[in-house]
Amino acid sequence: MLTKGERMSITTSSHAVVGTPLRPLRRGRDNAILGGVCGGFATRLGIKERNIRVIFALLTLVFGLGILLYMTFWLVLTRSGEESSIIQRIFQNRREARFVLIAFIATLILIIALETTGTGASDGFGWPLLLSAFAAFAVWRGASTDERIHLTDFFNTTPVIGGAFSKSRKGILVRILLGAALVYFGLHTLNHIGGFWGQTGSAIFGTAVLVVGVLVLFAPWWLQNVRELTSERRERVRIEERASMVAHLHDSVLQTLTLIERAAANQSDVVRLARNQERELRQWLFSPDTVTNASTSFVGLVGAIEHDVENDYGVRVELVTVGDCVPDDRVTALVAAGREAAINAAKWSEAASVSIFTEVEPASISVFVRDRGVGFDLDAISADRQGIALSIRQRMSNLGGEAFINTAVGSGTEVQLVMPRSQ
Repeated sequence: MLTKGERMSITTSSHAVVGTPLRPLRRGRDNAILGGVCGGFATRLGIKERNIRVIFALLTLVFGLGILLYMTFWLVLTRSGEESSIIQRIFQNRREARFVLIAFIATLILIIALETTGTGASDGFGWPLLLSAFAAFAVWRGASTDERIHLTDFFNTTPVIGGAFSKSRKGILVRILLGAALVYFGLHTLNHIGGFWGQTGSAIFGTAVLVVGVLVLFAPWWLQNVRELTSERRERVRIEERASMVAHLHDSVLQTLTLIERAAANQSDVVRLARNQERELRQWLFSPDTVTNASTSFVGLVGAIEHDVENDYGVRVELVTVGDCVPDDRVTALVAAGREAAINAAKWSEAASVSIFTEVEPASISVFVRDRGVGFDLDAISADRQGIALSIRQRMSNLGGEAFINTAVGSGTEVQLVMPRSQ
């Protein structure tokens, strides 16, 4: 006699207990190999799962009936631990129900077309296998996340059709035997074709079997070679990137650290060296194209302003760029005017830093140069000082651009340059 606790543990278990039928009928979870149909029947009837699997295997020999019954039960039976079956989940989702209904109609049309043309593919094993294929599609569309993970793991570890390469002798032997049998059957079918429609149907069927056999034989090796080549290529790229980074750090950063150590007594030199190295590292890591193509991009030309001003005047430049373009005459004039504005700010504003902001838009390019220094009176500039008049305003106006200068004594200076882009 079983105790109450033992009966409760049997009831909640999904394993079959010989001689103890359990209700309700559910697909197995812990004793499932594929869909858990055989395990569910074994648990419900209180017999071994192996017996149920033998029954389904024997029914498969009867025109594929075992496969069709298995797939049908897989659709309609609820899995242990879940609240609804696959077919119920499909009809609860209109989008999935539409997909499955279209697939079912297409399957019926295919069966009818094969029957009408007299190819014989719809006789015997034909229509059960086609309906089973439709059921497999419906199972995948309506399976729960947990069951999909189970199916993915199953097919990835299957030695015959799985994506993972099996190194066991048994798996290799099974794959070779099955693939060779399919290839032989396909060649045999192609060799015995006759009649007009019979010739077409047999040729297609034999070719399909031949292709499947070749895939079963060689697909795992091909997949393994692809994965190995991909992994090798990725590792080679990592090694090259690592070597490039080490070389750059050795050639640039370590040398800069040595120069900083020698110039430790001069604070301005230390700041300048550190800023140069910071700017170089940022460009190398985040904008390598502007390093190699500094003269062929607007961002590269503006970056040269930052480098020159910091090196020549020891003033920190805060540069922000939005967008990029290929320089032409207008862009070159805009960059030259921006350079003049930045140099004026570094020389005369007495500010510790200068901000440069650029923005490339479809119709125009804008450059803003701003400092928070002493400022000046724009109207008080003498006539012999032509830096702003010639280098900024006239240079911009010659090519259709505009220059706006906003400054006052004690409130800093902001220079806005706007140049229309060439059509």
